[in-house]
Amino acid sequence: MSQTEEIPRTVPGVELFFGESVAQYLAEISEEAYSAESSAEGFLLGKRFTDSQGEYAVVSGVTQDVAKAGQTVGWFRSSESGNVVTPGDLSKIYSLFGYSRVYVIIIDSSAESMAMYVAENGVARKVKSVMVENL
Repeated sequence: MSQTEEIPRTVPGVELFFGESVAQYLAEISEEAYSAESSAEGFLLGKRFTDSQGEYAVVSGVTQDVAKAGQTVGWFRSSESGNVVTPGDLSKIYSLFGYSRVYVIIIDSSAESMAMYVAENGVARKVKSVMVENL
């Protein structure tokens, strides 16, 4: 997991910031998986920060290379059946990361939509997110 620095977030209440290039990559990989009638999954690369509101993360990249796990703040998965974190997703997340705080993006390829979550202590909850240009 990445180190946490104390820096105030630029948008109050937002827990997940991600670059426009991250959104484009996730859309592309999900579209390719959808065309192949399969799914895709991988890791969200970035950094964690804290401020007076608690922890948040900035996702600056995406990889499917498990060797880059040291830079990971979370996990993503594409789906053809909604963008909800399933019990199977929670099992996968905890097998990869343990019970630490993990940011999750689920992409519904058929609906062309994404949902952002944080998984912690066996529960996933939706979080507010913001796409940032030039990240």
